[in-house]
Amino acid sequence: MHCWSCVAVLLLLTAIGAAAQTPLAPPGSKPLPNSELERESPVFRRWIANPPDLLYDIENGQAFPTRLGIGIAFTPSRSGEIAYSATLQDIVLGGTRLSLSGDFWRSGTSNQQWGANARYYILPLGSYFNIAPQFGYRNLVIDGITRNGLEAGAKFLFALSPRAADIAFIPSWVTPDEGGAITRLLLEFGYSLNPRLRLTTTVQWVNSSIRTDTSFGVNLELIGF
Repeated sequence: MHCWSCVAVLLLLTAIGAAAQTPLAPPGSKPLPNSELERESPVFRRWIANPPDLLYDIENGQAFPTRLGIGIAFTPSRSGEIAYSATLQDIVLGGTRLSLSGDFWRSGTSNQQWGANARYYILPLGSYFNIAPQFGYRNLVIDGITRNGLEAGAKFLFALSPRAADIAFIPSWVTPDEGGAITRLLLEFGYSLNPRLRLTTTVQWVNSSIRTDTSFGVNLELIGF
């Protein structure tokens, strides 16, 4: 009697183990054949035809685009004064992590700024997060008073989707010959509308001994060139 009980217990444990190892599918679901997956997923088709090399993309790709843009901004602290801008960002010198950038902003005749800088990205250009120390020159005209000098800072880049969406934070300091240091903080949110056009919203804060202003703007940018 005890032997039959042992046999029954062993058979029950075997059945439970086999059931535990069998994957459960949701009720009514059917696995998609490969042909249907390829037809419904462009990404799957692309990966089948050309499997991605993620390590190569990180080392040799560029998570952020080179951008040529024009924009408009308003400054609440100046009764909503409108400013216009032109920018050229991150021209990467081939085979390096060094990039060149420049920008020009103007509102009326008594307020404007322009500058150029070089950045060196510490991590591979395809990284989702990157830091780039930058060094350059900036000229500012604030309420008709000119301040200019060397500018140093850094760019902190978060690539949410490589070449499609990113966030950048750029603090920098200008050291003019007189009037004390000028602090600039620039926050950018970029989103690619298509492979050629991108929309970037900006928040810029400028603090000097003359005055402090915050501007909110939007840029339409050409990319993929």
